[in-house]
Amino acid sequence: MKNGARCRPLEVWMILSTLMLAAALQQPALSCPIAGDPVSGKPGETIEYAGIRFATCCTDCGGTFKKDPAKALKASAEKGKTVGVFLFDPITHARIDDKKAVGFSDYKGVRYEFKSEDEKKTFDADPKKYTARPEKEALFCPVYKTKIGAYYQAGGYVDAGGVRYYVCCDSCLAQMGQEPSKFTANAANEVKAPVAADVTASSE
Repeated sequence: MKNGARCRPLEVWMILSTLMLAAALQQPALSCPIAGDPVSGKPGETIEYAGIRFATCCTDCGGTFKKDPAKALKASAEKGKTVGVFLFDPITHARIDDKKAVGFSDYKGVRYEFKSEDEKKTFDADPKKYTARPEKEALFCPVYKTKIGAYYQAGGYVDAGGVRYYVCCDSCLAQMGQEPSKFTANAANEVKAPVAADVTASSE
């Protein structure tokens, strides 16, 4: 500070609060879903499965993971390892940018991010409720009637009739959420079990 000026108590408190908040929001590194070690730097492969993004430490682990991602995720959760990040806010179901998330919670191997502290509190009160997912999904927007290439390209999702339908944008998310039965038939031929997909190229 100039001329030997000193911080007043309120200014000190504000600075410390800002630093504490930044530290609280800093997310620890995810672990490789196969090797279990933290993945730092460039991952071997970046893989998406069931709306969750994973990073492996090497391509060998990537190949193993893609053969049975559900098994690998379950094993990681049992070991207390957080290995993936969900690409959507589990409360609003909208796609979330991790740079804009205000908080996160790790649950059964997956990191969930939130757009507000209230949403985080809602999630933490009953995480099982907000992490349950149907066995089938459709990467096809039933409203706009267009195929969605990958989870990260979806604007959100709606669960209806035992299927998770991914939509292309916020507008379709709102329409699908209000009256899903009006649109589900449009994606009937696209319903299938989740499949792990390599999205390394798109994340570089």
